[in-house]
Amino acid sequence: MAVTSGGRPSPAQLIPPDLAARIRAVLPSLPPAEARVALLIDAEPTGVAALTVGKLAERARTSAATVVRTARSLGFEGYPQLRLALAALGGSLQADDAVPLGAEITDADPVGLVLAKLAAFESEQIRATADLVDPAALGAVIESIGAARRIDVYGIGASGLVAQDLTQKLCRIGLECRAHTEHDAAMVSACLLGPADIAIGVSHSGENRGTVKPVALAHRAGASTAAITGSARSALARSADHVLVTAGREFGFRSAAMASRTGQLLVVDAIFSGVARSLPGALLALQRTHDSVSSGSGRARPAKGTPSS
Repeated sequence: MAVTSGGRPSPAQLIPPDLAARIRAVLPSLPPAEARVALLIDAEPTGVAALTVGKLAERARTSAATVVRTARSLGFEGYPQLRLALAALGGSLQADDAVPLGAEITDADPVGLVLAKLAAFESEQIRATADLVDPAALGAVIESIGAARRIDVYGIGASGLVAQDLTQKLCRIGLECRAHTEHDAAMVSACLLGPADIAIGVSHSGENRGTVKPVALAHRAGASTAAITGSARSALARSADHVLVTAGREFGFRSAAMASRTGQLLVVDAIFSGVARSLPGALLALQRTHDSVSSGSGRARPAKGTPSS
């Protein structure tokens, strides 16, 4: 990684990837005053780069301290670092918004254009989620899952599909994992968890009671808890020991389920890959489960290194 002669990151390193996507991803979780600052940055990146912290605070009708907090919410140490990044970035945020594939889907769009716009949209969500997820939190979740006696995953509606996907993957490497997509069953399971277990809640808004309540109950019962959510300030995040923030920008035909699912599935794959790499016997379990369903005769083929009976 290139650094300056003084050991500090070069100016180019201060520019996080997809800053426009980052702003949109964190915007729903920002307090009103910070949101005004972020919206100004998104709308006028070049103009904001020329403003002092006091001038930007004045334009956003807030305080200099709020501007600094906004910069930190966007991943910078402070306003000077954000200002430097915007100066280097120039007008690319505005140029990105002008790209047709990033535009809204309309009734008149032919199906081929809709497909292209969705591909661009989902690619944006993947890049933004990769930028938002805290590697330390991800590592802690992977470690907790690998050591857990039992794993509960909660999700309602579209998030329930993501919960089931994570459960299916973890079960394939021999872990005791269950997905709960209905409130009452989730509450029953959560109250039986303990310090040796982990509960994972999946909710883009972080406010769905069917997910928030069982995670909170599991937390009170002493279980480790994790949240996969689009809002770091949500009720779900407050009940979680570890928070994995995902991107998900919603507009028009693109519902919240579409906006959040791509980022959530990326996090699920990252969790599974991390657990599978660190868990002894995981690769053998994968081979055995693959063989058990791929044998044309219905009889599992012996795993590599395993003698047949």
